[in-house]
Amino acid sequence: MITGGNTMINNDSRPSILESNLFYLFTAVIFLTLGAYSQSKDIYSGLLITEYIIILFPTIFYLKMRGYSLKKVLRLNKITLKQALILPIITIFSYPIGVFFNYLMIIVINLFGKINPTPIPTPESTQEMIIGLFVIAISAGICEEIMFRGFMMKAYEKNGTMYGIISSAILFGLFHFNIQNLLGPIFLGILFGYIVYKTNSIFSGIITHITNNSIALVVSVLVSKVNIDPEATSEIAASGVISDTAMMLIGAIGIGFIAIVSGVIVYFLLKLLPKGESDETVIDSDVEEEMLSIRPKTNIIAFLPIFVVLLLFGYMTYIYFIA
Repeated sequence: MITGGNTMINNDSRPSILESNLFYLFTAVIFLTLGAYSQSKDIYSGLLITEYIIILFPTIFYLKMRGYSLKKVLRLNKITLKQALILPIITIFSYPIGVFFNYLMIIVINLFGKINPTPIPTPESTQEMIIGLFVIAISAGICEEIMFRGFMMKAYEKNGTMYGIISSAILFGLFHFNIQNLLGPIFLGILFGYIVYKTNSIFSGIITHITNNSIALVVSVLVSKVNIDPEATSEIAASGVISDTAMMLIGAIGIGFIAIVSGVIVYFLLKLLPKGESDETVIDSDVEEEMLSIRPKTNIIAFLPIFVVLLLFGYMTYIYFIA
């Protein structure tokens, strides 16, 4: 740590895994208390409090207070027009894959617990749609990417790029504290992480995140407008011709097929996505091979905060889906 006048500069280029995990635990506790309370009063204002006051502001404040370079840690680098055009297309085709993973989890939950509806209301007017896009898509896309693909991923990359991408994605999934919405966010976290790494820009992650959440919001509106008689499906299950689980498995097969096709398209689109420039040199094929290496050298003590978060996640799962 070097101090010069009123400026504090940290010699380390990235936060440690221990401090990132402690920050993660602190943020999770505030989210489950202040965030949950504010969202229970009003979902949209509560989400804004969660995104900006609980997630974004503390992340930036902590990094600045510790003297880390926001540009380096958060990868505040510009992207090209070609990258900006390809990213939404990648997100569109990756959406069915995330849905498929969440659907698999719902099937498992249905066997042992209960399925709960999403707490986020479906927009019923143009005004509500605009508010929803700002809160759920834009705000979440900016704030969550800054914390997870910025702060968290950079810290975990100490043990290898792939380690950083996967670890930050798992933390991202857990932070939703909703087992129904766990596997999808983990998959998306890995995708966003790879995109941020390849383009070396947090703005790529923000674009893909905003696009994904916008799609989810639009899909929820479209689904709400489709007239599906719930009694019809219940009667089919009650007749004994086909069980609820069997119906869900049939649905999983259909969604799975779409996910596989989408996955192939996403793979080739990622190949077409131009690489970005790092702070020191252009990312080439040799550097990209670094993603295959995982160098876990962190003391297990550093992960105690994550263990506490896992306990909180387990408790929330039991309360809302099993008890």
